[in-house]
Amino acid sequence: MSHHRMHDSEPQLVFSRDPHSNEFRESISGWFLRGHPLTINYDPTRIVPPDKPYRFGDPAQPIIAHLQFREGSPVQNLTLESWIGTPGFTPDTTAQRSPKLHGVVPIPEDADWVTIWISFHPTGGPVHYDSSFGRNFRFRFYQEELTVIQSDIIPNPASNLGTLKIQVSTDPCVQRVLVRYRILTDPIPATATQIELHKVKTATPTAAAIWETPETLVPADRVVSYDLVYFADDRPFKDNNQGQSYLAVDPKKRLKHPV
Repeated sequence: MSHHRMHDSEPQLVFSRDPHSNEFRESISGWFLRGHPLTINYDPTRIVPPDKPYRFGDPAQPIIAHLQFREGSPVQNLTLESWIGTPGFTPDTTAQRSPKLHGVVPIPEDADWVTIWISFHPTGGPVHYDSSFGRNFRFRFYQEELTVIQSDIIPNPASNLGTLKIQVSTDPCVQRVLVRYRILTDPIPATATQIELHKVKTATPTAAAIWETPETLVPADRVVSYDLVYFADDRPFKDNNQGQSYLAVDPKKRLKHPV
């Protein structure tokens, strides 16, 4: 069984923007579980128009996170603040190292998920929103909803190809599961290959659903790196093992390439 890799820290949601490509990214780290205090780190360049006069963390022009944890539950509003006061200048840098506003909110014990959207309230202008094009960002407790139970390349003695065998168990809420994989060659492929897992066992009140890869051949002596995309509430959710990806390898090499 392949357990999720989790950093030994409280959960964080990071909303970043690449200043060169203008690509927006959302990521999870830490113990993303109910009952933990959740830190939100947010890059204001995602929402502040580039021609808008704005000082980082300006309390007169607040950036507010709006959160909901169950369908129909009250919305919690959290003003995001600067750790460093209100500097007069913030340099352009990488998406990971750019200064971010932050706020902390507890995840309720009865939460179904974390839904969040962001608003910016400029002086003398309309409110701006960062909300995944109006759908709002939703993060599920994937550690509890999906578990990798097999992650192997099964060799074929008569061939240099092996069978990629990935099997996962899921909560009944999961509707579909996809694998996006790359064979770790030199160079590593720029584009992942995507395959849909087949459900081989339906969930019951006492047992999880089981999904596995269809017949998929890969070089038997290589390592396959992959992440998972699963669908619940007709929405996709990514599990990339907190940025570390999962690995599949010939089981005989497992000690050399731990997953």
